[in-house]
Amino acid sequence: MGMDEEILVVPRADLLWEGPFRGVRTTEMDEYLARVQRHGRFRRRGDVEDDPTLKQIIPYLVVRSDGRVMLFQRTRAGGEGRLHGLYSIGVGGHVARADVAGAADAVAHGLQRELQEELSVGGEWSARLVGVLNDDDNPVGQVHFGLVHVVDVPSGAVTIRETDRLTGRLAAPEEVAAVYPMMETWSQLVVDAGILQA
Repeated sequence: MGMDEEILVVPRADLLWEGPFRGVRTTEMDEYLARVQRHGRFRRRGDVEDDPTLKQIIPYLVVRSDGRVMLFQRTRAGGEGRLHGLYSIGVGGHVARADVAGAADAVAHGLQRELQEELSVGGEWSARLVGVLNDDDNPVGQVHFGLVHVVDVPSGAVTIRETDRLTGRLAAPEEVAAVYPMMETWSQLVVDAGILQA
């Protein structure tokens, strides 16, 4: 995604009406979604990348199957250097205007596009919002806001499309716990929220 692409953002004051928080909230999710739909607008990524008055909306997808969670590790070929080598239990990305043009629900459409771009899923899948994620403790977190979805894939047939940027596999809870110290912050916050079994 280039810096000229237009991405979905929401003014911080409209999204965080009760003030900032750190971690995953599992209440008032309908209100957060309504605020994204009501106040969301598309802006050039290069203009908002360092603007903490705007929150870039990120569908963050945690893929599960039969009690296991997809565990990813970012390679050196990935775009974000600060994440190289770190583990993650989610994939996510910006909602781009070009990808959701004409869609009635930009978030749902962006979620589906992100899943299909990052992963190959065999068989049926379902996604549901389980929380919203905010972390203003670092410059990257200050400009992003996560919509955490659990994606259930009953078949367990999940593979990574862009294997040069990402490796991964379905992992048992104890395997996820073992790499917790080496996880990116958002994944740690999702684990801390205890919603993996939700």
